Amino acid sequence: MERRTRTLAVATTAGFLLVLDLIGVTLALPDMRRDLDAGLAEAQWAIDGYALPLAALLLLSGALSDRLGRRRLFLSGLGVFTLASGACALAQSALALDLLRAVQGCGAALLYGSAAPLIAAAFPAGRARNRALGVFAAGSGGAMASGPVIGGALTALFGWRSIFALTAVVGAVAFGVALGTLRESYERLPRPLDVRGTGYLTAGLVLLMWALIEGHRAGWGSPLVVGALLAAALALGRLLLRRVADPMIDLSLLRDRLYAANATGAFVLHVTGAGSLAYFSMYVQGPMNAEPAVAGLWFLSYSLPALATPLLLARRAHLIPPAVLVAAGPLLITVSSLLVAVTYQSHNWPALTPGFVLGGIGGGIGNLVAGQVALAAAPAERAGIASGITNTAKQVGVAVGVAVLGIPYGSGGLGAVMFVAAGIAALGSIPALALCVGRRERYAASAVGTPAKRSGNPSS
Repeated sequence: MERRTRTLAVATTAGFLLVLDLIGVTLALPDMRRDLDAGLAEAQWAIDGYALPLAALLLLSGALSDRLGRRRLFLSGLGVFTLASGACALAQSALALDLLRAVQGCGAALLYGSAAPLIAAAFPAGRARNRALGVFAAGSGGAMASGPVIGGALTALFGWRSIFALTAVVGAVAFGVALGTLRESYERLPRPLDVRGTGYLTAGLVLLMWALIEGHRAGWGSPLVVGALLAAALALGRLLLRRVADPMIDLSLLRDRLYAANATGAFVLHVTGAGSLAYFSMYVQGPMNAEPAVAGLWFLSYSLPALATPLLLARRAHLIPPAVLVAAGPLLITVSSLLVAVTYQSHNWPALTPGFVLGGIGGGIGNLVAGQVALAAAPAERAGIASGITNTAKQVGVAVGVAVLGIPYGSGGLGAVMFVAAGIAALGSIPALALCVGRRERYAASAVGTPAKRSGNPSS
């Protein structure tokens, strides 16, 4: 096997593990809670402790890999991720697990932020590189489809710790292969490091998630919770208002209405998808009395359509207006959430299947168009930043979904979660729907000979 093929294999394996440790762990949450005597907040941090640093450090890790070397950052991230995975398998308390998950998330950010640039450096531009990046993306998609089955089966057979043990073993093997395979590469003209912007983003997200998760337990009027919300607003406000020549998060891209609608859609799809999955996993293994392995098989009715839809739609997607595709994902998730909300109390999986299949199709459409629209709507010289912001929006969506949907789960149960998820998804479709309506109005104006007013980017 030639060196660049081994490079692709190592990067794809790492990408698979990153998603597995997010999706698979959700199936193990009930077992974790029982074994560690953890409450709802501790279970939420088991997911958000991983997702938050991954979201906050993703863009910074990409910039660091350009400066310090893609191989060096990849190996550092894989080493931290693997060691933290092994430590998670040995955790003896919920607090220890949550802290170790944060370390694991930092390793995942270094790993994920350097993987795609490493592949791009190994393969020449053109068809070979596009094919390699497609294989890398398929690895993450495969983890989304198989994660519930793997996580459920491992939990049922060996307990929740086995998920982290498997990750540690595979990560160690991948590290050994990577050590002798990867070649170092740098960016000749690396982007400036926007450390302050990353600091504002990290502080704002951590404080906001802490307030949302702990507010139910500490009380929403608690001085600590109120103070955390105010501090989060201040940090995120400084991020939005600051002006630098080359920011890590270039918010000027959001002036393009299609790009903004796409980023919003990617965000809400992950808010509703990841958040709903976590709480549905606890419900399925609680009131529905399903074994983890059975629950994992049930969730295939969501993950398989999510994986198949991009493959089936990819060849025809260019025939559909991008705003229509961007709106379709959140709208299908809205209908899916409502279907699940009115059928979940039957405890009958066939009755729930239509809602899950529809949700998987919506998520698959969203995953397909998120990257495509982000690159198409942004200038070529800012393609990397545009793609990075969209990927960050997805990871932030995971963290926000677990935190926000925990509020209705704690007060009203799963039904409240699904109704709130439906509302969030519906709101997320509005920017894209507005573009669809605007397009029809322009066509109608042209038909009667009246010049139509253009707003936003021509691609909208």
